[in-house]
Amino acid sequence: MNLKMKDKEKSMDTFLLKNLSGLLQTGIFYVEEGTMDESWKTEESNPLCRDKSLQEMLVRAAGMQDLPYLFQDEFQVYFGCVMSGSGYCLVGPMNVDFFARPKRHKFYRKYSIPENAEKNLSRFTLMEVLQIMCIVAKIVSGKEYTDQQIVDANHLASVTKKQEDEDQIRFNLQADEEYISRHSYQEERKLLDMVREGNVEEALRLAKQIDVAVARLGKTEISHLQNLLTVGAALCARAAIEGGVSPYIAYRVSGFYINKGSECRDATQILVYRNHAVEELAKYVHEMKSKKHASSYTKRCKDYVTKHFREKIYLDEIAETLGISSSYLSRLFKKETGISLQDYVNQVRVERAANLLVYSEEPIPKIAEYVNFPSQSYFGKIFKAHKNMTPRQYREAYKPTEFFEEDG
Repeated sequence: MNLKMKDKEKSMDTFLLKNLSGLLQTGIFYVEEGTMDESWKTEESNPLCRDKSLQEMLVRAAGMQDLPYLFQDEFQVYFGCVMSGSGYCLVGPMNVDFFARPKRHKFYRKYSIPENAEKNLSRFTLMEVLQIMCIVAKIVSGKEYTDQQIVDANHLASVTKKQEDEDQIRFNLQADEEYISRHSYQEERKLLDMVREGNVEEALRLAKQIDVAVARLGKTEISHLQNLLTVGAALCARAAIEGGVSPYIAYRVSGFYINKGSECRDATQILVYRNHAVEELAKYVHEMKSKKHASSYTKRCKDYVTKHFREKIYLDEIAETLGISSSYLSRLFKKETGISLQDYVNQVRVERAANLLVYSEEPIPKIAEYVNFPSQSYFGKIFKAHKNMTPRQYREAYKPTEFFEEDG
């Protein structure tokens, strides 16, 4: 690629970044070789332009991890940094809190910004902050990340005592035009349609889209998100039933995540629970619709494995139960599922084990024994083949925050 093409490509990047900054009404500054574009140095009210130590901290932290770095200061305001090959992009401030005038003044004073330069901060939901970082990362580095990856990389699903105290004053329900509901009944119906159809990816996208516009459902951020989880999971459970999932499974899934959310004091983790509920219910519908294309023999074989995964499972015994030869069942199962029966058995056992790793305190050897793997080493080998990480790594990566807090 010649220099002119590189310059043109870079100008396109900065064009997108500057227009995104204007659209969002928050700072997005690209810095290359330690120098910020002169046209971006005029934001005297932005801490990213005035506070050199904040810039240095963000760049240093972003350089220590592969994914974009997201930092939340003591005022619940987010600042982000995305690294690229020849520079980095600073993003912020992104405010998720209610800012009364005294608090706003303290915020600007912390970053040595004069009172005559103070202005109202644009407010975002947490989901909007995560999506902004994903978009900026795509523009700057060309890499695509999910909001969940940003959450995990920056350990955002953790809560401090100060955050709990701040929950009591967040999202004040006094007259504020930003609290007017902007999402429509039709948008909600689209989400339920996607769950009913088993379209997992689109269901998740619509759930996050509604988050941005939904009216407040509680006096604090935590109560709002808990109510959002309860309503969303309950409605999606009904949609899943309409899509063919048994009421027992649908209500079990929604009830599980509603209960987890009601016990949780971490805003990010509650959103994660909601997303998991939508995703799992849509997946069940997808699986039900897929099963309709399989023969009754394959379906009955899967049902047998689901009921007896903790026992030794023999192909001959299943075939005898179905009244067909084992060779025919083996060929039929592989043809209709794309995997062997033994691989399917391992898949079911790994999924059950993964759930226990995340939502139980049982030691790994006991979990391996429970799902009927002959040894812990074999369990580790099969688990890693399916999940691309060891059981211990999986537990550390996905275990909800409160489990760790209780252990400490």
